Amino acid sequence: MFKRTLCVLSCAAAMTTAMVGCAPLVVGSVAVATVSTVSTINDRRSAGSVVNDGVIEKRLSYEITQALKDQLGEEPEGRITVTAYDGKVLLTGEIETLKAKRIVTETVQKSLDVRSVVNELAVQPTISWTQRISDSKLATTVRSRMVMEDNVYLSQMKVVVERGIVYIMGIVTPQENTIAMTVAARTSGVVRVISVCDVMSAERIKARLKNINQENKAAQQQTEEEVPSGS
Repeated sequence: MFKRTLCVLSCAAAMTTAMVGCAPLVVGSVAVATVSTVSTINDRRSAGSVVNDGVIEKRLSYEITQALKDQLGEEPEGRITVTAYDGKVLLTGEIETLKAKRIVTETVQKSLDVRSVVNELAVQPTISWTQRISDSKLATTVRSRMVMEDNVYLSQMKVVVERGIVYIMGIVTPQENTIAMTVAARTSGVVRVISVCDVMSAERIKARLKNINQENKAAQQQTEEEVPSGS
């Protein structure tokens, strides 16, 4: 008998799923540290927020799996990718029923440190490995094209691709948002582009960066004070 499986992945782990299989209720949390430890230079999130996003992804992978098992009494078939950016959570992938999708949304909304939820789960059978590989390649292509743009900073964004649909997350100006969406839309193979970015004025982002730099310096100073001399 075919065993029902649910694969819940963090954003970082999802990038590797094109080459590996998903065992029942396996969460992709091992690779989350890669997201959490990236450089925060010029990041429009605080250092704490960058780390916290990785923690959110890892925690939700577990909480979603448990909630579905507890409320449905069994593991639904599906594949869920959890991507967090500054406390905003994007859910992509496929799920078996509308009820399961609702459970996932409610679980994420109640989770610690989650600011908002964008549930883009499709109620349909899990996509093929061929489609997943295609999505992975497409995401790489979109990111590469964004790197070539003078007015778009890929370090401020996360790019997720599901079934040819490109999702862009980040904290950006209206101009950056428009350019990023245009670059993605003009990439061969892209079906649609959806921005779930927090769009702010350049002035507001400048003020935000000033506050973040102050917070990061204060946190670094506190850490240095807590470390015993000579250690």
